Amino acid sequence: MTNPAEVPVLDSRMRRCIGGVAITGAVLSTAALALSGVWAAFSVAVGAGLAAGNLWVLARVIASILPRDRKSAERQGRAGWVLVGMVKMVGVVAVVWLLMRHGVVSPLAMVVGLCSLPIGIAIGSLVSDRAASDED
Repeated sequence: MTNPAEVPVLDSRMRRCIGGVAITGAVLSTAALALSGVWAAFSVAVGAGLAAGNLWVLARVIASILPRDRKSAERQGRAGWVLVGMVKMVGVVAVVWLLMRHGVVSPLAMVVGLCSLPIGIAIGSLVSDRAASDED
């Protein structure tokens, strides 16, 4: 069992980016429901969920791998990060392929949902930068 003190906590900028991806996905799903129907809205929501989940997992992995101080940075190798990154990417591609192969989602609509990742990150970064400048 992992000690709660050892679990990495995401900073406010990353939480805002993940929230931005989720909100963007919800907006895109609602627009797809209004314009194309339930099947497209479901596919967009699945794509947006994959995008938000991928960002969350990546943030947790990076937060747990990055060293806390200089001494641990000197001891830590980069081979573990390369392996984790490759496994995560293969996993995401496999999930997307399985969803499309078995006809669970519409491919084009799912790509629209996956577009919530860059849009949400941009919005989350802008909002967090503005909040940081207001605190200064």
